[in-house]
Amino acid sequence: MIQWLSEHWLSIVYAVLALIILWVLISPKLMLRIAGWILRIVMLRVRINGTANIPYSGPVLLVSNHISLLDLIMIQAIARRKVRFMVHTSLVSFLPIRWIFRYLGVMEVPNIRRPKAMVKFFEESKRRLRKGEMLCFFPEGAISGNGSLMRFRSGVSPLLPPELDVPIIPIRLGMVSGRMSGIHDGKLHLRTPLSWPVDYSILVGAPISAKLSAFELRQTISKLGAIAERQIQPGERPLHTNFVFNAKRHPFKTTFADGATGDMVNNFNTLVRVIIFSRLLRKLNAGDNTQYTGVLLPNMPIAAVALLAVMCSDRTPAMINFSSGQEVALAAARRAGIKKILTSRRFLEKLKWEVSPEMVFLEDLVPQIKKSDKIKALLMALFLPGRTIVRNLAPSSCHNMHNQAVLLFSSGSTGQPKAVMLTHHNLTCNTLSFVRVIDWARNIDRIAGNLPMFHAYGFMVGFAFPSIFGTMTALIPNPLDAAMLVKSVRDFKLTILTATPTFLQKYMTKATGEDFKTLRLVITGAEKLRPELAAKFHDMTGRDIIEGYGCTELSPIATINLSNSIYALGKKADHPGSIGCPLPGIHIRIVDPDTGVELAPGQSGRMQVMAGSVMKGYLNDEELTARVLQDGYYDTGDIAKMDLDGYVYITGRASRFSKIGGEMVPHEGVEETISRIRNREVREIAVAGRGDSRKGERLVVFYTADDFDIPAVIDAMRKEGLPNIWIPKADDFVKIDGLPLLGSGKLDLVKLRALADKL
Repeated sequence: MIQWLSEHWLSIVYAVLALIILWVLISPKLMLRIAGWILRIVMLRVRINGTANIPYSGPVLLVSNHISLLDLIMIQAIARRKVRFMVHTSLVSFLPIRWIFRYLGVMEVPNIRRPKAMVKFFEESKRRLRKGEMLCFFPEGAISGNGSLMRFRSGVSPLLPPELDVPIIPIRLGMVSGRMSGIHDGKLHLRTPLSWPVDYSILVGAPISAKLSAFELRQTISKLGAIAERQIQPGERPLHTNFVFNAKRHPFKTTFADGATGDMVNNFNTLVRVIIFSRLLRKLNAGDNTQYTGVLLPNMPIAAVALLAVMCSDRTPAMINFSSGQEVALAAARRAGIKKILTSRRFLEKLKWEVSPEMVFLEDLVPQIKKSDKIKALLMALFLPGRTIVRNLAPSSCHNMHNQAVLLFSSGSTGQPKAVMLTHHNLTCNTLSFVRVIDWARNIDRIAGNLPMFHAYGFMVGFAFPSIFGTMTALIPNPLDAAMLVKSVRDFKLTILTATPTFLQKYMTKATGEDFKTLRLVITGAEKLRPELAAKFHDMTGRDIIEGYGCTELSPIATINLSNSIYALGKKADHPGSIGCPLPGIHIRIVDPDTGVELAPGQSGRMQVMAGSVMKGYLNDEELTARVLQDGYYDTGDIAKMDLDGYVYITGRASRFSKIGGEMVPHEGVEETISRIRNREVREIAVAGRGDSRKGERLVVFYTADDFDIPAVIDAMRKEGLPNIWIPKADDFVKIDGLPLLGSGKLDLVKLRALADKL
């Protein structure tokens, strides 16, 4: 026997291998599990939670979103039993991969226009569940076209046998580093991942009711996404740590360029400066027990150095909102306990501000730098690894994602500015959500850093985003300098521009279509995008403006009005008038203002947001924090509605309504109607409310145009069929020289109310 084995051992090995291969080939479940195991070793960094919610036996229906062709492999990899997948016919019939679906034995979901085939499909589903099988259903019907949740085409009740109590298990799949594959125009598109290994998350929820509608099912999985990404993700690092790592990895690239001078300071030089200034600031702040260091600087590379240096000295930068005026800005800083503010004498002269005791001038710090300090910083940047550098500079904050990254002061459009505390995790969550939907290309995209960094949008796009990903950003000191912005877009070949509609309208007066030819994505926010401006921009560039929504408390972006396909991004906005759908990992619900019950699609109510990007809270204001943060949701104070596709439409702010004769009249609705009638590119009206002894309140329309025809506007409003209480009287139209605006371009609602009260 031993002799026979010694003579035939090789044949035995071949036979065993052949049996294993045969077993794998005839067992799709085993094949998928092996593929999942290989993927996790070779290319995926997977985070899995909640698998205990999947029953060991009996009929089960898994319901999942669909983000890539890997989804079938990963779901089978976490299940203990064979999963039979339901895949839409459009994907099953895709020729290059049809054989894979045939081999896996998927159930083909027919086109809804084939009712007889749909009936057979439902019967087949019920039959398999009666046999005790585990099925998986993708309600979107296809791989997400833009990275966000798409419309769920149906609920699950038609799939279930009525006599059985089948557990319905929701699964949320997420790819933190962007999409890897997609099908567009009948072709398979493979995409380069943003990082390696690719981060992939799976969260299995608790069983849900089979009676949920398609919309409610979508909301359930959307909420799972927010829950999953409120946790620290694999590979997350604080902003300053990320910058140091990027600078060491790409020392000769530029992250922060000077849009005013055209200077391109490379990462190595920036890192040396950060090391020098962080040590200088640590000495300067010795004995100062406050957490914050104020930063009062325009968008310039030195401002980015100052921010990184403050973080590397284990402190939190507090951005001083210089657009609000010296008195308001310094009062807000003092309420926050800020004792030192980094600024520049030259910048202070431009602002025409007086010197205050808190101010520390960069011009006075530079002479304090010794030659030995420069040599030490140079040697550290040259020879030490990034991990050692950040541990040496910022031992307390270099790995703490829950540490505060910045203190931002809200615009104060509805009252006194609030001090908003944002953590590194808040900003990283928001940046990762943003990058997943903009089809970002590491070596191609360049960003315009035109919005001031004291503004949450400006801080995220102009500082946090480039610090994390190393994307070159051209910093523009003055967001109103249209000529400089246009020159920067042209000279730096910028591809992404973010602005308010007011700012963008100014830029367009100095630009031609040729100047903007490198821009592939233009996003506006902070105020309503006027259709006339959008149409003019499309005529100039052939592209649509993409409207978004956010606020300081959300770090700041919550939604972007993406096209249904990422391949049409920037060229087409599919839902005009909408602020878009929630970004991946962000959940939005619309609730009744009185009861707090979530409303059905199309109904207006208060908009609330759950996400990892929701702020830590308001500094020194626990009462207000508790009022806006409840049950994991942030109440935005905006009145909105959501359609079946998950796209959100703002109908007004809770504070921008007038109660006239017992009815709530939205100021923004009246503004939008008059703007549509006037069809002007520039904003020329603003609506406010004032007291009325007979009806409680009445509307006031402030306007700036000399050719404003009041009777014609009122007549046009009547012809549009508006309710009478929406139409102001001729006496309620008031001419003013200019609308009160904040530095961000938003209406200053406090001053607007004051103007109305004076009447």
